Amino acid sequence: MPHTERLYYLDGYLREFSARVLRTGPDARGGVRVYLDRTAFYPESGGQPSDRGTLGGLAVLDLIDEGDQVAHILAETPAEESVQGAIDWTRRFDHMQQHTGQHILSAAFERAGGYKTVSFHLGTESSTIDLDSDRVGARQLEAAEELANGVVFENRAVQISFRSAEAAQQLDLRKPTYREGDIRLVEVAGFDLSACGGTHVTSAGGVGIICIRKVDRAKSVTRVEFVCGGRALRRARQDYAILSEAGRLLSSGLETVPELISKQAQELRDAGKSVQKLVGELAELEAAQLWQQAPEKAGVRIVQHVFDSTDAKKAKIVAHAVAKQTGSIALIGVKGTPSALFFSQTPGGKANLSDIMKQTLAKFGGKGGGAKDFAQGGGLPEDQLEAALNFAGGLLP
Repeated sequence: MPHTERLYYLDGYLREFSARVLRTGPDARGGVRVYLDRTAFYPESGGQPSDRGTLGGLAVLDLIDEGDQVAHILAETPAEESVQGAIDWTRRFDHMQQHTGQHILSAAFERAGGYKTVSFHLGTESSTIDLDSDRVGARQLEAAEELANGVVFENRAVQISFRSAEAAQQLDLRKPTYREGDIRLVEVAGFDLSACGGTHVTSAGGVGIICIRKVDRAKSVTRVEFVCGGRALRRARQDYAILSEAGRLLSSGLETVPELISKQAQELRDAGKSVQKLVGELAELEAAQLWQQAPEKAGVRIVQHVFDSTDAKKAKIVAHAVAKQTGSIALIGVKGTPSALFFSQTPGGKANLSDIMKQTLAKFGGKGGGAKDFAQGGGLPEDQLEAALNFAGGLLP
């Protein structure tokens, strides 16, 4: 079976090409697999997504690397044996910027801190590399980013070459390759040498800029999210728009936005504590009023009350406050979605509120549990709260 000549191996900037259809076949997803004698379309591989574009005037839906051949997935078979292919250049060049940027950034991390890249993913909005350590700190991140962008600003040449597997294994590759046959090498002059089949810019300046956006650390791995070139420009514009709007809302210059946000966040925390304190004080007062009005059963005052959903925080505090009174039980319900129940009693009381909660929920629905003196649950229908509390009251000793 003839090989597909991969034109992108030698010229990543090739946007249009002519080819001959060798054969076609059905695709499992409902389309047609078209095989050509030559192609400039890049199939997904090595972390880089596949190209898009048109072939014989038909949209290329996907590309599959089948080893010796590349399958072009189309909705239907091309009308002619000789076809013209056109690459979606915006997508292709974006991928070239991100992939070359990844080579440079990965090499920069090795040089800056000895961190090796164990995986790479080129996403639709950003890309990531996983480094072989969870101890990559801010200093190393900044050093690697500076070093990588220095290579871009110097506009170092990016060259493609081919070597036999034996010859390639003798070279100082950033990551060893175990492929057989001819090996395609991508070299960033004086900085990085890697085996790679992806599409790349011809000089580092084409990457534009490399910006680290986010860092996540997991066990033994640091994931670095980054953007290059056009993506970096769009994200910078987005960041500026967001920061400008924040400055407008705060009536401040951009440089003082972080300070003002920090100040307002602290004021909100302080206000929240004050509100919580007031809610607690009001709950204590309401608990006292409910306790005084509550009926007695066998020498125990039983507070039974349903709160609106807006009083959910206060309801739980009321339940605990009632339990501070001697010889008391609180059966509290809270409306809302989900609804809630809080049962409490003076410590050492005769009732087992955990059992009563379980029986109540078994009858009316919902989930919950707790201990002898305090139990909570919820999820029962809101219109069943009164009935549920009456049922629970009937179970009290």
